Amino acid sequence: MDESTPLTSNLSLGTLAVTKFKEGVRSFRSSNQSFSLRERQRALREAGVGQAAHLCRDAVFGYQDAPYDGSYDPYSERHQHQRIRNEISVVCGRMVVLLRGVALAANWTLFFLTIVEPPYWCREGDHKYYGDCKEMFDLRGTTADGEQDRQLYPNSGSLMLTMSQSTWIELCCVGFNFFYILLKFADDGFIPRLFFYPGYKRLVHLSQIILIACITAGNMVQNSVFNPFFRMLLLGTYLRRFQREFGTFVKMIPRILNILAILAVITIFYAWFGVVMFYDSPQGHIAFPSLLEGIWYVHHSIQCYEKYVSHLKSSLTSYRTLWICVTTANYPDVMMPSYNEHRFMALYFVSYMLFSFFYLMNLVLAVAVNSYDESIADRRKYREQLSRELLTKAFELLDHEKKSEISRNTVMNVMVILNQDIPEISKLSHDEKSIFFAMLDKDGSSTISLDEFLLFGKVLLLDLHAQSEYATFVEMNLPRIYNSRFYQRVCNIVKSDNFEIMVDFILIMNAGIIAIQDYPMLSGQDVTEDPKYNDGYIDTVWESIETLFTILYLVEAILKIMVNGWKKYSESGRNLFDFVITVVAAIASAYVYYPNSYSNSDLIKFIVMARVLRLGRVMFTIDAFRMIGAISLDIIPAAASVFTVLLFIAYFFSWLGMMMFGGLITRDPRDPTAFKLLEANDFVVNEYWANNFNDMFSGLNVLFNLLVVNNWTECEIGFEVVTDRKWIVRCFFFLFHVLGVIGISNVITSFIINAFFQQMKTIEQRKGWEESIEGEAIIKGSEAFFDTSMVTGTETGVKNMYIARIKPQHLDVETDERAELRELFTRTSSCDESS
Repeated sequence: MDESTPLTSNLSLGTLAVTKFKEGVRSFRSSNQSFSLRERQRALREAGVGQAAHLCRDAVFGYQDAPYDGSYDPYSERHQHQRIRNEISVVCGRMVVLLRGVALAANWTLFFLTIVEPPYWCREGDHKYYGDCKEMFDLRGTTADGEQDRQLYPNSGSLMLTMSQSTWIELCCVGFNFFYILLKFADDGFIPRLFFYPGYKRLVHLSQIILIACITAGNMVQNSVFNPFFRMLLLGTYLRRFQREFGTFVKMIPRILNILAILAVITIFYAWFGVVMFYDSPQGHIAFPSLLEGIWYVHHSIQCYEKYVSHLKSSLTSYRTLWICVTTANYPDVMMPSYNEHRFMALYFVSYMLFSFFYLMNLVLAVAVNSYDESIADRRKYREQLSRELLTKAFELLDHEKKSEISRNTVMNVMVILNQDIPEISKLSHDEKSIFFAMLDKDGSSTISLDEFLLFGKVLLLDLHAQSEYATFVEMNLPRIYNSRFYQRVCNIVKSDNFEIMVDFILIMNAGIIAIQDYPMLSGQDVTEDPKYNDGYIDTVWESIETLFTILYLVEAILKIMVNGWKKYSESGRNLFDFVITVVAAIASAYVYYPNSYSNSDLIKFIVMARVLRLGRVMFTIDAFRMIGAISLDIIPAAASVFTVLLFIAYFFSWLGMMMFGGLITRDPRDPTAFKLLEANDFVVNEYWANNFNDMFSGLNVLFNLLVVNNWTECEIGFEVVTDRKWIVRCFFFLFHVLGVIGISNVITSFIINAFFQQMKTIEQRKGWEESIEGEAIIKGSEAFFDTSMVTGTETGVKNMYIARIKPQHLDVETDERAELRELFTRTSSCDESS
């Protein structure tokens, strides 16, 4: 009987069940060969297979924590009599990989714990509850400046845990970290020399142990003031990409400091010149009373200069600074007093800005871009060299007879161990192993040379899918309907461009109707809502229209899933976004209009507003917008590690600011500091009360404001007034500006510039044309379509059509998928000659 016979055939139910059961068993055995212990033992009988598999793993990932001598090899002949230790090493090695995500989650929990626990400055030695924090943060009343019902200690409201709860969470996460380190120790055969092997491995393991000890000791002695800092460092030891980007930033610092040194010299000269030029003048008393104040700014009172500028009596504070000019915050305010008197004085300030801001600051960006380009090139070169060295070493281990070739059986044994003992590598079915070997065997000789074996790392990055996996539910289970003329016509319509144009037209209509509905609110008119709108029934025009659009979008989603299949449909991020919005809108409509106690149609309105975001697809019909969108989708995930560096720096400064300035921004009339803060006129007028370091989240908001730059001086002056230590405050804000705004922001800009041009080049290569590789495959975009019966001249025994994609392992370096696929599907000349 033909295997394609549908389940509705005339076979008896019993015969059909037995047949399908046997097929299922065969399929299970075929797809789960990697779990056969007998096969694993057979593979390990060949010398060098275990070590070669681990070398291949390191070649794929492009890094090696330690060389072979720095890792325990449970397959080595030296350890063949230590069976229990070997088995423990293999099992714990698997658990290290499988629990890596859990360890990462535990450390992120520690990282964010600082935001929701009581700040140290208000605990008052309370290690069980909130200390004074909750009482102070919940305190409301009349403020020092007379406002009623306001927070007296402005905070973000992020306090959620008592100290006891925070401590238990911290100890649980630290305990898991300790358990995870024990697993890694067991993976290294319980041998300290290997666990602390010199280099990266020793640095990471020692750091983790010391940090865990510090956090635990802080809880034991009930002095956890430094624990947030230790938590941040502990998380950093688990983030390899963060370490790489932070290392790039550190290497960049000396070059940036050279430019900042030039800026410092120019600023000192201009400040010196300003003090002399504006001596005994209103501008001098306001902005240049001394060299240091001229470099930074002067905070002065009316009494200091009222005999010179009586018209300024209405202002209690003023900011005049060359450094503020560089940061572009309120630049005209610095120049205007003297510019109003003499127009030529603009030459002084304009010339300074030309040198400092327009030249030197852009020179910093140029240095950052160049340094980042060099870093990317170095990473690519290092990974290529490491991959070649490791694969060459693996080949030498497997070439037992020194014939410069290894057999098919040897390669298959390596793949068995990759499946069994290396969870980082995707599980390979029997068919995939055969296809991968055929790709390596480019000359059809059934043996692998060194040049062919060097492609092993790239082959393991292939993501293979049989075209049969994309078969739709209708195609598999309802073949008569699938083959009918009506259904095929529906498929053609849904797959056509006209269908997408129709969906776009519906979206535009939907957006227009929403705009008409919301026009009174958008134009600032008073709106009286129809009481029927919230009665839980579809009895208004707007509710009927919203429901109609919801039904249309549901029909669209059902048609696309039915015609394309869920697998193909879900591979598109745009489709998934549309699907989520459509399903949520349908559920919300059912919840609101189904008879129950909830009948507020505003819920649907908010979801309908989110639906309008789908209009972005209309923009991406234009080539320029489509390219920008595609590039952005590739850049954003890769940028996570760079933004993590910025997050760590902001986290550190927020914690430090909370230690130094926590509780100082207060409006409590019982605290003299509140009246002192009122002297910071611009801080008060702009109501910057929430810009404080009273808790971690508020501190992060202050630092984000500094990254945006504008008006940061008005925030900073408030801290100067309440601390009476202006140069400590200035150094704090100056240091963050150098590291955050000048440093990391330029690194982020460099990353985006580099990634944009790499992605633009790659996307240009993907689009618009097909490429046939000597009859082996058809490359469309970043996918290769090929017949698996014979690949690069080698028979595989697999008869199916497959789709191959490259899975980029390193997000920071763009992969040319077309070039990689072209290389993998191209035969060698010897194969061509033999054929």
